[in-house]
Amino acid sequence: MERREITIPGDASHGDLASPAFAIVPSGASRGIVVIHEIFGRAPEIDRVVERFAARGYASVAPDLFFRGKLPCIRAVFRTMKSGESTWPIRQAERARAWLCAESGVPVEKVGIIGFCFGGMFALAAGRGFGAVSANYGDNPSTEAMRGIGPVIACYGGRDRIYGERKGARLTERL
Repeated sequence: MERREITIPGDASHGDLASPAFAIVPSGASRGIVVIHEIFGRAPEIDRVVERFAARGYASVAPDLFFRGKLPCIRAVFRTMKSGESTWPIRQAERARAWLCAESGVPVEKVGIIGFCFGGMFALAAGRGFGAVSANYGDNPSTEAMRGIGPVIACYGGRDRIYGERKGARLTERL
């Protein structure tokens, strides 16, 4: 399997810039996944997640959401979490999915999104239109922001005082 540093095209009509990403597209992939990094940005651990999915036959891509800087992305994602509006980081994840589908031939309904901590929150906010959503920690977006989301699995540590059981229970209520 070929590890690739790629560029996800931007969308000039929204003022969205092209952005870097890491991808592996195994031949014959019939499923895909967009991997969203933690608050620390794209790191070797996230590349290893892409590699593990690819080893199991998933076409996999991890966009670098912080290529414009961490703070602008975080602010935009929090706007999405409250209102459900499509902000540039959400569109970036959607374009990563479109790239993955075009590159691999995987149909859009077979592409999921997974995120970790900040990325878990992001996956829930961006989950509309994805085949499945996996949130591993992270805060809960508003009900409006999750309207139309695909099937969800979320993991929270029961003893975690910040993102523990109550986040899972709140997510269930909002869904």
